[in-house]
Amino acid sequence: MTSQFKQQLLEAKIKQRLRYIRVLMFFIITALFVLLAIFASRGTRINVQPDDAAQLATIHRHQGIAVVIGETLYSLSAQPAIAVYAEGFKSLIHVLSRKDFGQVITVTMAPLPAKLELSTTVDEKVKWLIDDELVAIAATLKHELPAGEYTLTVSHPYYQEESLSLSLARNDLLNQVISLTPIKGTLTVKTRPAGAHVHINESDQGISPQTLVLQGGRHAVTVTHDDYEPVHDIIEIARHHADVNREYHLEFKKATVNVVLTPVGGQLTLDDVPLSPTHTLRVSTGAQHTITYSKPGYFSQSRSFKLAAAGQTLDLNYSLKQEIGQVAVQSKPVADVFVNNKPVGTSPLKLSLAAVKQTITLRQAGFRSVTRQITPSAASPLTINVSLLNEKAARLREAKPFYRHHAGGTLKLFTPNETIRMGAERHERGQRANEFVRQVILNRAFYAGVHEVTLAEYRQFDNSITGQPQLPVTSIAWLDAARFCNWLGQQEGLQPVYRISNRKLTAINANSDGYRLLTEAEWEWLARKSAKPKQTRFVWSNSYVIPENAANVADESAIGSVALYVSKYNDGYPGIAPVKQFNREPSGLYDQGGNVSEWTHDSYSLLKPSGGKMFNNPLDRTISSVHVVKGANWRSGSVTELRASFREGIAESRDDLGFRIGRSVYGGH
Repeated sequence: MTSQFKQQLLEAKIKQRLRYIRVLMFFIITALFVLLAIFASRGTRINVQPDDAAQLATIHRHQGIAVVIGETLYSLSAQPAIAVYAEGFKSLIHVLSRKDFGQVITVTMAPLPAKLELSTTVDEKVKWLIDDELVAIAATLKHELPAGEYTLTVSHPYYQEESLSLSLARNDLLNQVISLTPIKGTLTVKTRPAGAHVHINESDQGISPQTLVLQGGRHAVTVTHDDYEPVHDIIEIARHHADVNREYHLEFKKATVNVVLTPVGGQLTLDDVPLSPTHTLRVSTGAQHTITYSKPGYFSQSRSFKLAAAGQTLDLNYSLKQEIGQVAVQSKPVADVFVNNKPVGTSPLKLSLAAVKQTITLRQAGFRSVTRQITPSAASPLTINVSLLNEKAARLREAKPFYRHHAGGTLKLFTPNETIRMGAERHERGQRANEFVRQVILNRAFYAGVHEVTLAEYRQFDNSITGQPQLPVTSIAWLDAARFCNWLGQQEGLQPVYRISNRKLTAINANSDGYRLLTEAEWEWLARKSAKPKQTRFVWSNSYVIPENAANVADESAIGSVALYVSKYNDGYPGIAPVKQFNREPSGLYDQGGNVSEWTHDSYSLLKPSGGKMFNNPLDRTISSVHVVKGANWRSGSVTELRASFREGIAESRDDLGFRIGRSVYGGH
């Protein structure tokens, strides 16, 4: 047993020696590390500013393998950081770089501000000024300032100003309640007649005249006297106007008039002076008074009276009778009549209406609605007699001769009212078999683009198109031209003409007034008849000789690049030209005679129309992949192509084919 105890004691001693050895080794390694850091690195001296911070500062390692001895940092890390502390200053962390090693670096500490936590026992009107500068308007002040000398001023209109000299050190906290002394002022009260009781804040202060001493603030003044009406007033005693004078002229006590008003919501007047809504009036005695009650739509009532004694009471009951006026409504044609948007019948109609502002509207399908605002009167009947304007005529009256559309192009208004002969007879020089003769009536107003759609206009719809902005856009499929029309109409809030789904035309809305391509009939009328005494063969006239600067066609400058050309004619452009470079045509449009051919709205068909059939404002609704193309272009050099009756059926785009837009002034046929 003794041997076992000795063995345990020996083991304990061995363990204790091992602990001592480990502690010793730790101190040896640390010392070696310090020595290694000192000898392996250059010391960096830390200069703390300002001087009063340096006297209090302590510097510690914040990060990295480094040691701080006194004011010198030794580091094996590339970017060590130090922490600097000094009472009364904001602690800071500074990261060093290798270029700082061996140098003297300066760290500047910012002093902590002094703090003010001041309050008063008065209201929120207290003004706090430091060195005459306003810093707050409140009952309390919480503010920070750099250490220094200051003058604090506490100001309130009802109290004397207090000024304090402050000497603030870094990180000081000044917590104080400042007592303000109320100011005193005087209220001098005089009355006519004298001898009235003066009450201040409901406390009787005696008989007028008198002068009272009051503390600063607002005070309620009430003056009473037998047989006179009381006077109520609010006065203010403040530092800048401490003395207040009042002289009250008392009025004899008044009589009371109680009124009952039916219906409510009208205007009450006493002796022609409007009153706020009330049921109790105070009036002077011994004088004639008139109370009038009125309300729109009712006959007004007036009552005159005289009350002899103060304190007398009179009850008046006003019950207004509704005023009804007679209104006769007549119209051409017959129309539905609405009063304030509620249907009341069909014209001609006689109405009995309240004598208030009424809105009368007449509506009929296909006609422009008419609205009148009237105020009926029982004194004299009113008559409304209107002629409704056909919706088409109304729109035409409102239509402008020219206007610019959203993309920047200009459209011109046309109002045809005639029959034209489309196509050409077989004997006409250059005639083609597809130029069927048709009689067409055109009497529906429409707009047409003054020139073809340009690249600048089309690019707003599809910015993948490139080229000179004022050239007509070409190489555009018919469906893309139709999509441009729909897009342009949507920008202006118009219904689309073309119904397109999955890049396929599914229907045509003939009743829309949105943008579309010109119909073949419209195009040919513009080219052959508009603003001309007789229908012509070519856009310029019936002459086979092209006038100078009339159109961009295949001229002598195009020799070698086209199969046929017009001899002895040079338009200055061997290829496509910007829009509006040639003379304006009789219609007022440009380039129907050349430059680029144009897509039209119509599908292409080789079915000959029935002989003698008259076509009235045709607008094709057929769904087709082939459409009519009209007009010559810069490659056109034959009589056949230059004639305005020339037509093609095209399915694909071409580099000499563009389009011109139009729209109906009103939808439908």
